[in-house]
Amino acid sequence: MGEGKSRIITVSQTPKPKNMNPEEEEWRTAMLFIGKGPSATLQFLSEEPKSLLYAYKSQALDGPCPNGQDGSLAIDRALRVKQEAWKALGNMPKSQAKREFVGLLTQVLPEWKEWCKDHEELVDKEEGPTDGASGILREFFKRTGLRASL
Repeated sequence: MGEGKSRIITVSQTPKPKNMNPEEEEWRTAMLFIGKGPSATLQFLSEEPKSLLYAYKSQALDGPCPNGQDGSLAIDRALRVKQEAWKALGNMPKSQAKREFVGLLTQVLPEWKEWCKDHEELVDKEEGPTDGASGILREFFKRTGLRASL
């Protein structure tokens, strides 16, 4: 590049797949609600639904709970309960975990779908939960054996 010349780099968002099935679309929207919705919403849930939502999300994204991540070494009681709930899912298929997550979220916070309809511009603009930085971090955690909640 010569003097006085500049390069313009355009960053585009990952488009939604055109043939995404309704279940996958609902899962994607639920994950965006968790990430972009009213942040205080989940803090008022009791421990059991919080733990189950964590477990279903972890199972849907990462598969079965890895050995050593079963909660037995967790000092924080809330984290231990969440990891034990994840381990209890065993080899549940990722697709079933996604359905269970959406079902439980709908049961404890039925207004999440209405929020997404009212804030459709956020849902349409965002990348999916397995795209971008979250996907990179998830791969890093898999390779290193470290664990963090994304």
